[in-house]
Amino acid sequence: MKMFMVIYDVDHDEEVMETLSQCCIMGYTKWVRVLGKGPRSDPKLDDAVWPGFNCVIMMGVEEEMEREVFGALHSLHEEMEGRAMKVFSWPLEKVL
Repeated sequence: MKMFMVIYDVDHDEEVMETLSQCCIMGYTKWVRVLGKGPRSDPKLDDAVWPGFNCVIMMGVEEEMEREVFGALHSLHEEMEGRAMKVFSWPLEKVL
């Protein structure tokens, strides 16, 4: 199993959620109004100076679905021209 964390600009929420739905992702945790700055992006601080914010989704993905989910997110990342979204994954050892 892998844990995926997807951080993306709220403007792309519909595309990200549709991509996960197409991959049959049924369980996830989502945070909205996440503030921050990437190494190659302007800050998103949801204020007058730095408007906008991100969303974060975390989900545990079964081994047989890892490639499909990562591939779908990779395709979406390419559609966004490598901007507005980051995907991180790491081994998920145990779930209660």
